[in-house]
Amino acid sequence: MPPIKYEIKIVKHVPIDSSGSSNEYRRIKAHAKRPNPLFEAWLEEMIARAEEKNSLGKIALQKALTSLRRYPLPLASGRDCIALADFGKTICENLERRLKSYLAAGGRVVTDHRSSIEAILNDESGEHYKQLTKAFSAEPEDNAEDIAVIDESMMPNDSIFDHIPITLEDEFVRVTNPCPILLVDTCETIGKSKSSLDKTLQELTQYAVEHDVRRLSVGDFAWIVRDDGGREFLLPYIVERKRLDDLASSIKDGRFHEQKFRLKQCGLPNVIYLIEHLGNNRQVGVPEGSLTQAALNTYVQDFTVKYTENHHHTVMYLSVMTNLLSSKLKNKVFRNVTNRSLDGESKGRISPFNISDQTVPLLSFEHFYKQSSKTRDCSVRDVFIKQLLQIKLLTIEKVNAIVERYPTPQSLRRAYDRCPSETERQRMLNLPYGPTKRTIGDKLSTIIYQLFASDRYAP
Repeated sequence: MPPIKYEIKIVKHVPIDSSGSSNEYRRIKAHAKRPNPLFEAWLEEMIARAEEKNSLGKIALQKALTSLRRYPLPLASGRDCIALADFGKTICENLERRLKSYLAAGGRVVTDHRSSIEAILNDESGEHYKQLTKAFSAEPEDNAEDIAVIDESMMPNDSIFDHIPITLEDEFVRVTNPCPILLVDTCETIGKSKSSLDKTLQELTQYAVEHDVRRLSVGDFAWIVRDDGGREFLLPYIVERKRLDDLASSIKDGRFHEQKFRLKQCGLPNVIYLIEHLGNNRQVGVPEGSLTQAALNTYVQDFTVKYTENHHHTVMYLSVMTNLLSSKLKNKVFRNVTNRSLDGESKGRISPFNISDQTVPLLSFEHFYKQSSKTRDCSVRDVFIKQLLQIKLLTIEKVNAIVERYPTPQSLRRAYDRCPSETERQRMLNLPYGPTKRTIGDKLSTIIYQLFASDRYAP
């Protein structure tokens, strides 16, 4: 097995308090430079064989190797690689076969690096040990005379706060056994055929994924946990699955932008847009370039875009995601963010979440279902957004830029009335939008003006 190298960073001079005391501690950051050396070595062998045969497969293998090298955590199996970008079913199965042969021959895979890192830090002849003990090697100074005697009568009287109720029980959720349960939307099962339901549930059972079939108001898959009182909370991930033909149909009938808008408004920060290929049958009525552009636009809009080769590959990805959540939720703090606004955000949205974060935001399933329903009570702002989304070429980013400045049709009409000339009215909504700060354009601005402010709309 190739040697595993570690990168260790020790942060110096971090005081315990701000009183100027010389006492300090060391914060240690450590990670393996090559957490998956076996998989890297096997991929390099596959690339070498592909180059010998002058096969185009070497391009896909090289992309997979680059993706693996960027991943900072050890992977327990070849099947787990499916969660990484540029990994397909064939590459994962080849790695899984190599791993089984390696283990059968007596090989060993290191997935917990803590013991090795502790050995490095406790090596008295090593540089890291000297850095850690440097602050304690000097003789301690006698500062006893500088220590002031604390007079209790000088302490502030905090009894005035006794009447304030403690609300930590409402904000933080006790989840002793955080076992994620995969929710499968009924529309994924009662749609085209009963056989697809049976196949999905059979494969999830085969992978030992705990799951439940129920109606989701938005999205196709999500994960819940139950607190110690039995209440159900959604984890901050949701998956929208689109086969290529479904994606093409949603683009043609206009559902594409409306669905993405509802996903963004559902209150879950991590939205995974999963696009499933149809194999060799790709006649879906929309040019392939248009489908690619739609996927790129979705990625730019802060969705996580994941491609899968077929239905089996999709279920495998969901299985890996479930296992990843199950392993990463241990020893976490769970916070109930239902009906709350975090970090200045509003409209039920919650702050960005990374799986390495110590605090996991949870959203009540009941609240999620009601807020995401198509039939829920909508504000004027929500209706205004939906109206704007019906205009061709007006994307979510462009609509958000408009509504951010003019949240209602009335405020937009008043702004038009304040413009001194017809030309300025037509150009008023040529606003910057998105991370690139491109402008909406005079053409779309004129169309919106004609729709909302002109006495007669001329298409």
